[in-house]
Amino acid sequence: MRAAAAAARQHPTGTPNRARSEQVMGKMTSQPDNHGDRAAHDADVTILGTGITGTLLATALARGGLAVQLLGEDQVPRVVGGEATLPCTSFLYELIAARFGLPEAALLADAGRVRTEVSHSSGVHRTWGFAHHEPGQEHRAGRSLQFNVPSEHGESHFHRPDLDAWLLARAVQRGVRVRQRARVEKAVVEDGCVRLSLKSGQELRTGMVVDTEGPDSAVARAIGAERVSVLATRSYGFHAVGVQPYERLAPPRAGSHPWSHGVLTHVFDGGWLQVGHFRNGDGTPAPNVPAVVTLSLDPGRHPAAAGHRTEELWREVLRHAERHPAMAAQLAGAQPTASWSDEATHWRASRTAGERMLLLDRAALGGDPLLGRDLYASAQLVLVAAGDVLAAARDGDFSAGRFRYLERLQHGMADRHDALVGAALTASGSFELWSALARVWLLGTMFDALSLKRSSKELAAGASESALAGLRADPALGACHYTVPEYVELLDLTLALCRGVAEGETGPRQAADRIMLRLRQDRIVPPIYGFGDPDDLEYVLSLRGRLRTLRWVRGEAQPSVQRLVRPYGLRGGGKDLGHGE
Repeated sequence: MRAAAAAARQHPTGTPNRARSEQVMGKMTSQPDNHGDRAAHDADVTILGTGITGTLLATALARGGLAVQLLGEDQVPRVVGGEATLPCTSFLYELIAARFGLPEAALLADAGRVRTEVSHSSGVHRTWGFAHHEPGQEHRAGRSLQFNVPSEHGESHFHRPDLDAWLLARAVQRGVRVRQRARVEKAVVEDGCVRLSLKSGQELRTGMVVDTEGPDSAVARAIGAERVSVLATRSYGFHAVGVQPYERLAPPRAGSHPWSHGVLTHVFDGGWLQVGHFRNGDGTPAPNVPAVVTLSLDPGRHPAAAGHRTEELWREVLRHAERHPAMAAQLAGAQPTASWSDEATHWRASRTAGERMLLLDRAALGGDPLLGRDLYASAQLVLVAAGDVLAAARDGDFSAGRFRYLERLQHGMADRHDALVGAALTASGSFELWSALARVWLLGTMFDALSLKRSSKELAAGASESALAGLRADPALGACHYTVPEYVELLDLTLALCRGVAEGETGPRQAADRIMLRLRQDRIVPPIYGFGDPDDLEYVLSLRGRLRTLRWVRGEAQPSVQRLVRPYGLRGGGKDLGHGE
């Protein structure tokens, strides 16, 4: 085992070499992609959940030399939420690919390859739109925002049933053993392994179990994790046909992409309705092309309707849409084909780590699917967890303390997202405050992408120690990567002002004015877009904006931002750069 650990230390990415080593239960077998000789009941790591988080993690661990099995309660493919990538998400996929030798993860960062090699039903994500509505009023261009997404990769709107099935097939090819419809009823640590009792009556042994499937599981009970809930939103998600592309009802801003080429968020007092189309890469999709429709509501202002069947949940969507003519017109004639719901969207497990046991992603925390949170959190957790589990296997130490960073990170993610969604609920009644909050969020996604781009470049250049240190930042901030300190201050101010509005200490317009003033004055805010100009309602990355930003970086920008932006260059390598080139 010490020989395997030494070989791992010599490898620039921290993964072991290909020489197979002798091992005992719970320690690593250091031969990637070759586990056919293991007993059917015997695995180094068992992962519960065959969604994107569990499957990517399983593949990374198998690539690193572990014998891995995946257990799924449901048959894949299935309909789940979490479809839209952002540039920061795609950089995370590239980092997973580089660190763990997984070209399939890098493919997820390329929207063109996703559509041709993974799923013809997947779409593109070129724009993030927001339209603010008041009861009885038609769409108003002056109360809408459109952020066009500049991307090196071309961002995706994944068709998750196809994507999850494709990733599962790749995992099998890498040597991961997969069992569907296998529910774990009990998990017990004994004799240096974990004994898993299945609902079928069968028992399995494994060196470690990682649960990615959902709350209140057997693993959660085994480590004494309690479900801690926060009153934020309840959400209903659907796949539906007949959803009208919004550009047929309300033209996008001049120079912007069609609304249907990204996620459109309809905002109204106490909630929002998000719409994203599949198969949208070659123009405006036909109404018979499926779309994702997600309704999120403040349960304090909008009591739950009776019933949990798809048609009953859909009636609640239509009930809220009919108060707003443009929303009603977009959904007129639409019919749901599948649904999922969560009455208690915001929660986290009080503990996520125990001896030889780990709760991850949907088994550890839940949050509203606002602003691409699902895939961004998932990719971070795969990147961190794969490294930590492989390190634990090298050392033969699966104690809870080995995974304390992951626990703190997931709690930080939950805290930040709860605060953001709470602020969004407060801002939903005011276009001015929503516009200010959305701009602060957009600025943060830019810094996230630049930070991850820097780590990716360092890793590619062989500076693995520096790159990996930058991917283990303060977990309380809810991100594994470096975050600009001055941006944290700006975000904290924004969230505090929104809380002040919710508590009646100030008005929404006054809070919005203070945020916009800070955006105009702060030396971390690049002039690439009119962040602090309330009349600038469209972000398109242009050559003029880049030149202006490069001059700003050389002269006025804070050093923390210079560190991220200067290596990025004039063009930044982007493929989907908007207009005005």
